[in-house]
Formats: sequence, C-alpha cells, structure tokens
Amino acid sequence: MIIYADVYILENLVINYFILLVTSYLLKTNVNSFKILLVSVLGAFYSLFQFYQPLQFLYSPIGKIIVSASFVYLTFLPKNFFGFIRQFLSFYLVTIMFGGMGFFLYYISQNSIEYTMQLKLKNVLLALGISLIVFKLSHELIIKKVYKDSLIRYIKFKINDSEYSCVGYVDTGNNLREPFSGKPVVIVEKKLLEMGEDAKDICSKDLEKLQELLGNRIVLIPYNSIGQEHGVLIGVIPDEFYVSENKSTWIKKDVAIALYDKKISNKYSALLGPDLI
Repeated sequence: MIIYADVYILENLVINYFILLVTSYLLKTNVNSFKILLVSVLGAFYSLFQFYQPLQFLYSPIGKIIVSASFVYLTFLPKNFFGFIRQFLSFYLVTIMFGGMGFFLYYISQNSIEYTMQLKLKNVLLALGISLIVFKLSHELIIKKVYKDSLIRYIKFKINDSEYSCVGYVDTGNNLREPFSGKPVVIVEKKLLEMGEDAKDICSKDLEKLQELLGNRIVLIPYNSIGQEHGVLIGVIPDEFYVSENKSTWIKKDVAIALYDKKISNKYSALLGPDLI
C-alpha cells in the first residue's frame, strides 16, 4: 500500500482541528483558532510516529493517552484538575463520535468492516460534516432537553439573621472562585436578598455600608465574560449554605455568594459551579 505523507498529514490535520473545535464548543470555551490549528499540526505530525520504529512506543495505549492529554492541556490550559478531566473526557467523547461515524460510513459504502490505513480526504470531510450534524442534533436533544433538568438544584443560605432559598442551576461553565480563599462562587440574583430583614443594606452598592453590616465577609470576585473583561462582582460569605437535589437531603457547602444585579432566568435564580454537585 502506498501512503502519501502530505495527504496523510492533511487528513489528520483536518480531523484534529475538527475534534478540538467541537470539543471547545461542547465545553463552551473560547479558544483561539490559531492555537487549535497549532495543536492540530502537532497532532498531524505525531500520526507519522507510527511509521518510525524508535518512536512507536508513543503509539502504545499509554503513549496515546499521554499524548492526547498533552494536546488537551496545550489547547485549553485548564485551571484545575477537575477542569482538565472534564476537557479530557469531552475530547474523547467527540473523538469516539467521529471515529464511529467514519467507521459507519466506510462499512455501508464498502460492505465490509475492514479498515484501511489510507483514508480518502473526501470521506474524511463527509464523516466530519455528518458528525457535526449528528452532534448538533444530539446536543440539542440531550443537553437542552434531558441533561438540563438533572442540573437543577435547590439552595438555602443564611446571612446574619435572614434566611433565603431559591432554585439554582449547575452551570458547567461557572468556574468562578473567591480569589483569596479559593471558595467556589454561587451567583445569586441580588433581588432575592431584598426579602430579608437587612435587605436594603445587603443589596446596597455602597461598600462602606456593606462592610459595616457584614465586616470581612464582604469579598470582591473578578470575572471575565463576553463583552465584559476584568469585571468585578460584590460577594458575601454566608453564615450557612446548603444545596439539595430533591429538597430532602441537604448538604452543607463552603462557598462565596456573588450578588448579580440582573435577572438570571425565569426558572432559577442562582448559578452553581460544577464543584458543588
């Protein structure tokens, strides 16, 4: 069998770029396209190692896991171990989806389960296109219809003598942490706190007034979002904080609460990070 190196590299480059791009979409992470391209190029040249005897150990099962983990790390630069595991598993989920689609297309077109080393670029592009459509449809169905309901949580917390409770949603993209203590941050609509006895003071934007009421429990939480770089949310460390999946089993958590001026959703009033489930 004749394998042309330039075609083989191009095919792997396209596949790697697609997998990393879809993984970033799945994770809702903004990654520079040039960085994805650079890592894809590294992955394309890595695919040639299987033909070079001294480097074939990198194509062993352990070698593949180590190399793919390195590519995931270089692409997404995770801030913590949990984030890395989530990115790594998402990467393999997309990889398996594409591999399965490629195998399926080859099987129905050739009436054989034999897989060759040399793929045709048009088949690669066809598999990528169909995989993208399937991913989009399944994402809409599973994530937005089924999985979303499983991310609803009920929270209750206490600040001074006032108790609050509301419905929260686990936002996998919420990785905010209080910068000094490292506590995970729960974003809560400020309007929710207007029901308490100290509502006027707690909901005030006057830091002096807040510090008089809550002392050193007031914290400033930096964040970045689309259209808002280097933003800061005023937060408070609650006296007690509990989270529950069914309103019957409450688990105490050590968190910081960020007060959000706008409405979060009609269905829930707080956003929890994945560390709290």
